[in-house]
Amino acid sequence: MDFAGAAERLARDQSKLRGRNRSRGGIAISAKARQQAEYQKKQQAKLRAERERKKKDEAHRKHYFHDCQRSLKEKGLGSSGAAELLLKPTSIHGDGDKIALPPSVLETLTSNDFSSNEGGNPWTFRIGIRNPDYAFPASPLIKVLQAPLNDDDDDDMSDDDDEEMAQDKKYEAFLDELGHKYLSFTHCTVVEFTQDEGNIGIPRHIAQALLDPHNRHEANRNSADIPTTLTVDPAAAASAMEENDAMDTTEEITDQTPGHLAWGAFEIPDTPLEIMMVQLPKGTGCTLKPTEEAVKNNFYGLKDIKLVLEQSLVRTRATLSIGDKVSTWHRGKKFELNVTKILPSKFQAVTCINTDIEVEFGETKLKKEEEEKPVPSTNVGKTPNTTTSENSGYRLGSSQPAATQLSPPISDQKEASPVSLLPEPPADQKVGVCTVQIRYSGGHGKRRFAVETAQVKDLFGFASSLVKQNERTFRLVTRFPRRELSLANTSNSMDPESTLAQAGIQQGQEMFLVESL
Repeated sequence: MDFAGAAERLARDQSKLRGRNRSRGGIAISAKARQQAEYQKKQQAKLRAERERKKKDEAHRKHYFHDCQRSLKEKGLGSSGAAELLLKPTSIHGDGDKIALPPSVLETLTSNDFSSNEGGNPWTFRIGIRNPDYAFPASPLIKVLQAPLNDDDDDDMSDDDDEEMAQDKKYEAFLDELGHKYLSFTHCTVVEFTQDEGNIGIPRHIAQALLDPHNRHEANRNSADIPTTLTVDPAAAASAMEENDAMDTTEEITDQTPGHLAWGAFEIPDTPLEIMMVQLPKGTGCTLKPTEEAVKNNFYGLKDIKLVLEQSLVRTRATLSIGDKVSTWHRGKKFELNVTKILPSKFQAVTCINTDIEVEFGETKLKKEEEEKPVPSTNVGKTPNTTTSENSGYRLGSSQPAATQLSPPISDQKEASPVSLLPEPPADQKVGVCTVQIRYSGGHGKRRFAVETAQVKDLFGFASSLVKQNERTFRLVTRFPRRELSLANTSNSMDPESTLAQAGIQQGQEMFLVESL
């Protein structure tokens, strides 16, 4: 036998077999490497896309905020015409919203061609106390804004059925951002440019609006209190006794011409104020709610409320902002009213110059001891001792109060009966319909209601179907200005049988947030 040849053939066969195995292993390793490389490329592409998306979202938020500023025609009054201007406040006389500014501001206004104001309206300004911890963006509503993926993408509030709602809610996030930017702010006009450089004169009502804790945004309500001070006349006597005497007689000896200094007359913020020029829309309507003191002074008993407003309010105010307190006089008596609603409401502030504003008076709830006293009969009828919606009360020039729905007490122990959802109005019905969006921690829902027939219980029934909770365990709130609706036995509880119109919900759009009690 040829053992040598057989050994050679066996060696050749084994060599070929090992070559085939190495080739197969190389192919497997090469395929795995390609898969790993493709995966890494996809991850890198995903990270790049996320970074690009983040940049687009940030640019979209800045663009949205700047677009709102342009709509408000916001202008800085610093030396460059765009920089922010901070001035030290001092107290001046005046019953309205007219401030006093230094001459340099007038130069800035004229040199930067700010003198041309549409409609012949006076210069109007936003005046506020800056939040030292503010950094853009601070509003949760702006932080969640995202740039559209393409032209066909719409926000959840801007689909075909809710185009009007999206337009009405356009400035909601902007106002919420302002609420974070300022500890408090309001609007005003100017009476004269006579203040010393670096100073701003503010009347009592502007100081009250800035210091009122109810005017602070909910995000700033837990912040430190705003420091206050009383101005002191530098010409007063040096001794403490003489200075106190001078302070006691200041009101008697000081000329109370609007714009003139009012040494120590009232508290003012002890912090710089930011002043920014804005152009507010012309007001078409507002609701004024008299204070308890005004009701005690028989405000509802005045024979001609319209005449009272024309003689005092219109002469002292050029702007109205939600949360402001306005004063009116009649036969030596002073009546103060809170501004609770204005139209149009997109900026929560309007100008009341060269425009006709339909004024409505809300009802004011007196304290318990006052409710026991009989209300004197007057030509405007009895005043119900209960708080109603802002759309009830007294209309300007009317001799009769608007219809009022009283709310019976609601027991917390009584469980709400199951409520079936009210059918939505027909799709082609536009008049008297409000599209309500309710947002909660798990998402949001939308439904249309006929405000004249749908009741508060129907609104809460819809909310309950979303959050899966009893209707008396939560409340519905609007964000700016804050308004609360509740069926629990609280001070702001509502009558379940009241219509949405009686609860202050009107035709158009409304958005509520769900807050647990």
